[in-house]
Amino acid sequence: MWFKNGTGNEGTDKMTGTDPAPTRAAATMVSSDLTVKTAWLYYVEGLTQEQIAEKLNVTRVKVMRMLASCTAEGLVVTTINAQTARQVELERELEKRFGLDAAIVVPTPSGDEHLERSIGHAVALYLDEQMQDGMTLAIGGGATLHSSVGFLTRRQLKDASVVALVGSLPHSQWVNPSAVAAKVAEVLGVDSYQLTAPVIAHSRQLRDMLWMQPELVDVRTRAASADIALLTVGEMSANATIFRHGIVPQSVVAPLKAKGAVANMLCYFLDAEGKLVEHEVNDRVMAVDLATVSAVPNLVLAAGGKRKIPAIRAALGAVKANVLITDGDSAQALAHSR
Repeated sequence: MWFKNGTGNEGTDKMTGTDPAPTRAAATMVSSDLTVKTAWLYYVEGLTQEQIAEKLNVTRVKVMRMLASCTAEGLVVTTINAQTARQVELERELEKRFGLDAAIVVPTPSGDEHLERSIGHAVALYLDEQMQDGMTLAIGGGATLHSSVGFLTRRQLKDASVVALVGSLPHSQWVNPSAVAAKVAEVLGVDSYQLTAPVIAHSRQLRDMLWMQPELVDVRTRAASADIALLTVGEMSANATIFRHGIVPQSVVAPLKAKGAVANMLCYFLDAEGKLVEHEVNDRVMAVDLATVSAVPNLVLAAGGKRKIPAIRAALGAVKANVLITDGDSAQALAHSR
């Protein structure tokens, strides 16, 4: 795993175009490799040297020395290219357990508020490496994937495209599932193809009629022939993005859970084994079906957080993921859960 290095002078923030996240009083941060953790906080999370010193309960001079040693020892060059042995071990455990081609495990950030950004950063680096001229990326929505946009390298790819896997909301904001595809396409300098239909149709009959539209058939065909599919997964709680922002009404949370739902992916609701639950909402979702997405040759699942462990396991049962991007605590839980 490689993490981008920021640029700038000593004592400045390294997040590209963003301010560092605020910190709050907490116990002293410890780590199996404090130097690596310091580099992560500085170059990835964008904390200042003063903020890091407060978290670690050390002087700013000590932070400066640790950052200097990162450069001197080759830990940080244009990238942070070292990782703890435990991260590598967890990646290997996940790869073997779930039959993955690769697992990318990033350090669990200092606070839950940084988790989506940390995983999003890893997603962006993966896309920077993998997405090339002539390729098609099929992508879902969600906070984690939205967080990746700010870390992507702006390029001008040739003969490439981005395809949205989920429909749209009439009120456009960041949470709009189709917004991620549009923003990623803009950064990559390519065309985006959208499912110009509501995320949830009023009836199954209407959904089926919408799928007969030639324009939407074309989008689904493009998704089916994509080179990379990028998904995330949400848990079943009122605080999940899909419910908190009204993409799906909170009134269906309890009925869906009663049917065994533990996860939502592309706005489809899954049980613990990754199968669609028998609920009418699943019959009204305007999203490319999971079987089609699962056939994409390089399917990437990006998600983390201990509350999402059942959802991640369900997602891995629903689709044939090639790559899993998650954080250390989640990797530990996934690797050793039954």
